[in-house]
Amino acid sequence: MSAKSSSGGVSSSPILPKPTNNASPPPVSSGFNARTLWPDLIETPENQWVFECKDIIEKIGSNEPLALEMKRNMEKCLMYFYTLKKKLNLFDHTYTASCILFYRYWFVYGIPTTITECIHISQGILVTACKTMENNRPIEAYVKGTCEFLMQNIPALKSRTNIDKLKWEFRDKLVTNEKKILCLFGFDLNISNPKELIEEVFSGYYRFNRDHNLPENFKKAFPKILQESRTFMVQAVTQPVSLLCDGYTFIALSLIYCGLEYKKLVDKDFKYPKNFFKDRFPIQVTSDNFANIFTDYKLLEENFFNLKSNKGVKLQIDSGMVHSVIDETSDVENEISQFSDPFNYELIRSGEVEEEFLNHIETRVNDLLEKAKQESMKRKAKDPIKASDAKKQKI
Repeated sequence: MSAKSSSGGVSSSPILPKPTNNASPPPVSSGFNARTLWPDLIETPENQWVFECKDIIEKIGSNEPLALEMKRNMEKCLMYFYTLKKKLNLFDHTYTASCILFYRYWFVYGIPTTITECIHISQGILVTACKTMENNRPIEAYVKGTCEFLMQNIPALKSRTNIDKLKWEFRDKLVTNEKKILCLFGFDLNISNPKELIEEVFSGYYRFNRDHNLPENFKKAFPKILQESRTFMVQAVTQPVSLLCDGYTFIALSLIYCGLEYKKLVDKDFKYPKNFFKDRFPIQVTSDNFANIFTDYKLLEENFFNLKSNKGVKLQIDSGMVHSVIDETSDVENEISQFSDPFNYELIRSGEVEEEFLNHIETRVNDLLEKAKQESMKRKAKDPIKASDAKKQKI
């Protein structure tokens, strides 16, 4: 491995001394680059977690009584995630991650036939999602919240089960199932959480640099669309849409849906700026492709759960409707790449900064400086300071 030196050249990696018993750290070389030799995040292997709609529906099975019982247990597990999110004050990121991991587990391994065993698995998934997305909670908090949920949903447990004994059972199961789930997923926790990705794609850094020159009417409308898009994702993740598309496709799907709703309810002339999706997402957004995803989403709703958050007929979106709100070029050769994006945060953080980005930053800083000077002059004109007051000594 090599590291870039401060002078712009490339220096060879330092030869580390042989390990000793006291495990003391090796001396730091002048050419050491912490960003290169010690990454912020060690990436785990990624598997294919996107499947065809037909395969997802066929996973339910043809046995009607067993399918109904399975869907009833799955719905209880999703309710469990939402209840524990409220009890433990978890982020929406954690809730969406729990649902994504739960559907992956169900699709590959299935779920137990009893609700108690299903909640055991769900508890392990929730803890795994919490450790991945945010600060972990004490084990007693998970166990207490899980037991209370079961007592409320299975009243027979109150009469025949000792609550303290049940807590110890869930505590032991949690330790076992957490290890089991990590192994079954192959330690692949790169879930491409859409709720997390949307905050990164439209973070303050990108609003300041990449998105500063958008049309003014779109800048006023987009915050409302973005908020509705976040709500859409939290609701849609209760159906197995996460098995249908990856995180970036999920975000684009939500933005297109909310853009169509905004066009229908607020502004009939609304449309995303040219290449809005192409400049921000590593996927190709086409009218036909996303019209098919909306159709598949509607089929999943009809075959899985009847929830209040279901969109129903609103998902009857054809390619013409999608085309009315997007303006994307179809040149495949010019698809955006993270290596050609001057505003790519990961490359900038590693020290690889392009001249285009440096010139852009200089222009933006000068604009902000000029704006600050003008505002200062306006304030002085409105509230002039007397010369005698200015010369007073401070006590």
